[in-house]
Amino acid sequence: MLEIIKTTTFTGTAKIGEVAAKVFSATINTANPEDMSFNHYVVKYDLYKANRAAIGAEQSAFEDAAYTFQDQLIAEKAVQA
Repeated sequence: MLEIIKTTTFTGTAKIGEVAAKVFSATINTANPEDMSFNHYVVKYDLYKANRAAIGAEQSAFEDAAYTFQDQLIAEKAVQA
């Protein structure tokens, strides 16, 4: 049986100058917003390695934004119930 899940996806790119070093994504199940997953991958390893601290801070900011949006969806769903 086919199951289709509606999701919202956030994508962020950590750049050094104009060059992408690492990409982050968060996917939230809109029917069950408690269900969220994170993924990330390095685009340019040498650039990432040389700038890990700055990129780590950007990854934390990205995750904070995703959690904030997740909290909004959870609150909206609670009001609808």
